Amino acid sequence: MQTQPQRGTGAAIPPSQASRRTTVYYEHIRVSGLPRERGRQYGKQAAAKIRRNIAHYMKPGQLPPWERTVKYINDIYVPGLKEYFPSALDEMNGIAEGSGVTVEEIIMLNARYDLSRAPGGSRYRPPTEDKRVLTTGLWRRVDGAEDWDDLDNECTSSAFWQGATAGGGVYTAQNWDISSHLYENDLVILLEVHPDPSENAPSMFLVTEAGQMGRSGMNSAGLGLTSNSLNSTADYFPEEGVKTPRLPVSLLRRMFLQEKSFPKALQAVYHAPRHVSNNLTLSTAEGFALCMEITPHEAFVITPSAQDTHIIHSNHFLTPAIHARADIADSYPGGSSWFRHVQFEKGVLPFLDGAVDADVIARAFSDHLGYPQSLCGHVDTSGGEGIPGYPFKNSMTVACVVYDLTRKVITVCKGPPCQGVFEKFKLDGGR
Repeated sequence: MQTQPQRGTGAAIPPSQASRRTTVYYEHIRVSGLPRERGRQYGKQAAAKIRRNIAHYMKPGQLPPWERTVKYINDIYVPGLKEYFPSALDEMNGIAEGSGVTVEEIIMLNARYDLSRAPGGSRYRPPTEDKRVLTTGLWRRVDGAEDWDDLDNECTSSAFWQGATAGGGVYTAQNWDISSHLYENDLVILLEVHPDPSENAPSMFLVTEAGQMGRSGMNSAGLGLTSNSLNSTADYFPEEGVKTPRLPVSLLRRMFLQEKSFPKALQAVYHAPRHVSNNLTLSTAEGFALCMEITPHEAFVITPSAQDTHIIHSNHFLTPAIHARADIADSYPGGSSWFRHVQFEKGVLPFLDGAVDADVIARAFSDHLGYPQSLCGHVDTSGGEGIPGYPFKNSMTVACVVYDLTRKVITVCKGPPCQGVFEKFKLDGGR
């Protein structure tokens, strides 16, 4: 019940990128056993990287000051984990023990997307009367912030199934775009999890940050998940000092992948309590996928028609329903999300008659329209922010991953797909 890695070649490389091709791979970690024990294994193997990741998010302006962050963790996420996902809390305690840090620091890593919405975080949006905030929804720069770029997820996710794919397989795939610090400091982990047989849970393969329990992934039951950040006017941060049980969005993703049944997994994330928005592209090897655009109080589900053979999502709401509402609005600050999903579809369009495979997907993800803020993202070295509060300057594609849910094969590269070297893994594990 282990994966077998194989070296592969990357997608086609534009001549200007060839000299920057990387031959470095992200670390692959295997863990097994009950939650606390596999957490200890993970923490021990990734201890140095976990500590570096913690230190990064401790920098001024990334998240609220640490004393306040600990209060938020104990008022919001610990109660939520105890009530709705206790095994995840056990696993995070194990990660903390194995890496020699506190459990609050591990919860912070897993909740950093959500914590960034709190006062003092990089995505905190002050009241509208504050003239520093643009009406389009850009975030303010926190005074004294260092490298203010780290929580900007400009991802593109997708899924393909029978009719579009070579051999009739099912794929879900993603360009994971976020701060370049994860790439530059080698802080992405390819995490393979084999639960104890007594848990009756599937094995999982996850692409994630050091110390986190998952961002995208697939399981041995044939379920797959990729995702995208979303911002809505319904997002909020619970009142300080009030016990408000909520789960971090990253753990909703892990919750989905710990199920064997597609309907049960959908129900788990649909009903999970949260306080921020996110898109989840959810798929099954049985031949179906959908996008669930979750907000704190609702879920807008985008289901394909009977004729559709793929679905694609970027970082703005695609469901028409939200745009017809007066009580909620998309607060995406504007940018490449408005064209990335279109460019990716252009790249796969010639192959949708039954020729889509991992290579086709990786090539389509290598598109550079709008470079460097393109589908295949690169750090913006042009100088100057251009507009007040511009949040995407140091964002890049830190990984491109294709999950073959039918054959249980994962194809992944470090960095942008235009220059990365792909590695293949096969996930074994019974239903």
